[in-house]
Amino acid sequence: MYKIWLTTITLGLVIICSNVAWSQTTFMIKGKVTDNKNEPLIGVNILLGSTGVGTITDYDGNYSFTGSVKSGEYPLKFSYLGYSSQQSSVNINDNNTSLTVDMVLSDDAMKLDEVLVVGSTLTSSRRQLGNAVNSVNAKDIEKSGTGNVISALQGRVPGAKITQVSGDPAGGINVNLRGVNSISGGSDPLYVIDGIIVSNSSVAVTQTGNPSGEAQVGTPRLADINPNDIESFNIINGAAAAAIYGSLAANGVVLITTKRGALGKPKVTVGMSMNINELRKKVYISTYGKQFGFASLRLGNITGLNAAQKAANPSATFVSITRDGAVADLATNLVDVTRYDYQDNIFQAGIGTDDYVNVSGGSEKTKYFIGASYMNNQGIIKNTDFSRIGLRANIDQIINSWASVSVGLNLIRSNAKEVPTGNVFYSPINGINITNNIWDATARDANGNLKGLEPTRINPLSIIETFKMNQIVNRVMSNAKLSLFPINGLQVDFIVGCDAFSQLGNQYIPIYPYAGVNPAYYANGYASTVNNLSFIYNTDINITYNKKFGNFSSNTVMGYNYQNQRFDYTQSNGENLLPTVSTVVGSSNRQTTYDLKRRWVDGYFLQETFGYNNQLFLTLAGRLDNSVAFSVQNRNQFYSKGSLSYVLSESGFWKNSKMSNWWNGFKLRASFGESGGLNSIFPEDRITSLNSAPYLGKNTFVTNSKIGNNDIKVERTRELEGGMDLGFLKNKLNLSFSAYSQNVFDLIINRQLAASEGGTSKLDNLGKMTNNGYEVALNYNIIKNKSFNWNIYSAYSTNKNKIVSLGSPVVAINTVSGAPIFLIEGQPSSVFYGTYFARDANGNTIKNQWGLEQTEKGTAVNYKAGDAIPAGSYVLGGVLYTPKRDANGLPTGTALRKIIGNPNPDFTLSVGTNFTYKRFNFGFLIDGVYGADVFNADKRTRQGVGIGDYSEKELKGELPRGYIHSIYPVEEWRVESGSFTKLREISIGYTFPEKTIKGVSELSITLIGRNLYSFDNYSGYDPETNAGGVSDVLKGIDFGNVPVPKTFQFSVRASF
Repeated sequence: MYKIWLTTITLGLVIICSNVAWSQTTFMIKGKVTDNKNEPLIGVNILLGSTGVGTITDYDGNYSFTGSVKSGEYPLKFSYLGYSSQQSSVNINDNNTSLTVDMVLSDDAMKLDEVLVVGSTLTSSRRQLGNAVNSVNAKDIEKSGTGNVISALQGRVPGAKITQVSGDPAGGINVNLRGVNSISGGSDPLYVIDGIIVSNSSVAVTQTGNPSGEAQVGTPRLADINPNDIESFNIINGAAAAAIYGSLAANGVVLITTKRGALGKPKVTVGMSMNINELRKKVYISTYGKQFGFASLRLGNITGLNAAQKAANPSATFVSITRDGAVADLATNLVDVTRYDYQDNIFQAGIGTDDYVNVSGGSEKTKYFIGASYMNNQGIIKNTDFSRIGLRANIDQIINSWASVSVGLNLIRSNAKEVPTGNVFYSPINGINITNNIWDATARDANGNLKGLEPTRINPLSIIETFKMNQIVNRVMSNAKLSLFPINGLQVDFIVGCDAFSQLGNQYIPIYPYAGVNPAYYANGYASTVNNLSFIYNTDINITYNKKFGNFSSNTVMGYNYQNQRFDYTQSNGENLLPTVSTVVGSSNRQTTYDLKRRWVDGYFLQETFGYNNQLFLTLAGRLDNSVAFSVQNRNQFYSKGSLSYVLSESGFWKNSKMSNWWNGFKLRASFGESGGLNSIFPEDRITSLNSAPYLGKNTFVTNSKIGNNDIKVERTRELEGGMDLGFLKNKLNLSFSAYSQNVFDLIINRQLAASEGGTSKLDNLGKMTNNGYEVALNYNIIKNKSFNWNIYSAYSTNKNKIVSLGSPVVAINTVSGAPIFLIEGQPSSVFYGTYFARDANGNTIKNQWGLEQTEKGTAVNYKAGDAIPAGSYVLGGVLYTPKRDANGLPTGTALRKIIGNPNPDFTLSVGTNFTYKRFNFGFLIDGVYGADVFNADKRTRQGVGIGDYSEKELKGELPRGYIHSIYPVEEWRVESGSFTKLREISIGYTFPEKTIKGVSELSITLIGRNLYSFDNYSGYDPETNAGGVSDVLKGIDFGNVPVPKTFQFSVRASF
């Protein structure tokens, strides 16, 4: 069907275009474009109707272009970022072939006429849109001082929670647009680069030996993209705007446009930067020279002395402490020790460079952009880095008056040297936190090998010096677009493209040169090799027709989209290595696994926008999707969209009112839309697969414990959005406000099964979820003239997430570091649901006879709706909890649970400013997250081994002996405020006068600081973190994470 439809349209258009090509008039149009102060404007886009023929202005604001079109009247369109678009009607015929059209453009601070990319080849002006679309341009990206293209968006997009979850050199970034929309499939938005859907997967290919159930943390693959190649971002937050992408867009869409060539002589741009990455702050590690009991005592804060230890150390004294009915004899005498701060051995000041060269230019027919880049970024942990080599070419060719073609190619090779992170005891960060620091980590034996530290633990320097974790990515992204303009107002776009990469990862854990290492930490060595292959192919056909009828206008778009995905994952690993072999071939128990996932989806859509007087716009759209991932009975999925936009301030009554003197702009908008979340399912989820298993010395097949579900459906999101855009003080002050309400239904839950059902789990559409929130954006051009510009901008967002139903009252999530993460009906997603301190009626913690705080206890029974709730009891997750007290007023019974924290923030807020005075520029961005909690697992481990701040207070007698032992099981103790206000960016730069250096047309230098300071009360490295990587359900966890570094960057940019 797809091939027949494509062939029919292509042949029809070729016939039409062949006919119109017979009668052509050759013309030339020239002129000058200035602003309302008669200053020339450089780089104004000029386009003759929908012919594809046009140009841009030069440095003096002049332009000139020629072409051949059918005789007739055409609109000559002028558009420029930050200015109102204008158009002039030109009549081209055999008697009128040389025309001069000058144009004056006025400021458009509200950007109503700014043309935005809203689809693969679809564009729209802001005035037409009934929903919010946020934009970030190349200048903002340059000021960010980061090599990660997504982190450049932090603090600049209302409604987007963008978190750097790891401080590794590649910079893992998690993006949520308007909250969490999925439990099983993730909430990462859809990324589209130059019309092609690309992958941002984060498959782990190096840290393969994690304990079962723990997060496998990989690098999101947009780290491969060079930020210097990007011209702009357009971020579509909600389903109302993303409906045109159907089953792929429930989480919003990020549309990325790369740089392209422009009319003029070849222009060479060279950029060079050097950056220094440093640890922003150290956690508190005690260096107090005392320890309880004796020097070799392990875990003395949480473990009592046994009989053998008492006999071997007769001078040791102890106190007997009872916890949960068990008695521990905790040592009380102090001995002298020497303590070390292993942070000084682990961290470094990493050096990075980021260099690129671009060549761009073109004629009236051909424009080109060719660039090459190289980045190398050392991490703040020794022996880690990330390097990236990139080549990009974009070429635009006007074939004739009715056809043009564009092609793009991006070749990338990246290489990462990594260390283990997260919930593994063999990681450098955990080496700091889980080891009593009374051993010298730098000590070596006679053979030069590092010595062991505390028994069963691993010297963190062994990990840095001898572990090998490397991944290499080879990636190609390509696109080609053919645009046809058969008649005035009609445009047909054919676009094809692919994103393909191979991701090769190797991990090697050598045999340790010292005894006593826990076998679970691969004491006899471990090696793995992973090859992850990803291939995404896209095809789009879009037909656009624009027509004006007096004061009425019509924009009709119909299209077809096809996407095919294939993912191949092969892993080979093994333990018990031969002493001299560092690959899996040296293993005595090698295992190999293979996973293949394939999926295609295609969709047809139709969108109609009606306009009246360029003020009132109504848009209606629908899309019908079909996918191999859908069951037969759910094969067709329909998504609808509608929006309304009204520019009230351009009405006559508004312009004639006194209010218009200070309130210049007022646009009302509203929208409704539906979209789907296909990321949660593949065709394989509809069937029960077979696994191989050994039987009588041979391989056979057994049924997978995960049962297939042929009735599985795509997750769906419905959204209502309303908002307004306001302009004040001659549009110097602009305010945008949006409110939205999302209903997410048919959420896919991995339902646990009874043994009688033939398996252990099954995917099912059982869940419902809501997201409601507000978004505010402010932009104030305080001063704007030729010599001095001062601008302030701000973004505020709030999102309230609620799980409506799950199929069961509570769903426990696979934990990271024992973090009690649960999904509970009636609560936000991924709350911390754990044990907590017992308190009296006044809210004070209850203490026992030793002055030690206690865990709340009582009874926990299943609750049915309508059952009585006794005074002092509470119901949560289908359980009735009732605290109990014994005769001494102490808690008794089973440890109780409640919600002890919420990693979802109440709101986010950012404020930034830019100053430009003559050739100097200065700016900063402050970015904050407020009301979120972090589960600090590292905090407890430091206290347990005796190196934390609580441990030091217990040694000094500032806390009673046994305090840490008493509160160790209390999960509430590990929850801290994750609120922060961070100096995200600060920059200062200077642009030298032209011809300062002969042959150099532009020369600038910039100094940028990033993540320099954080105002927070968090005891860990940084509240902006997550041991679950980019997971949307395993979030707000700090355990063994690489902290986000502070960065200083110096850059030089020159054009020739």
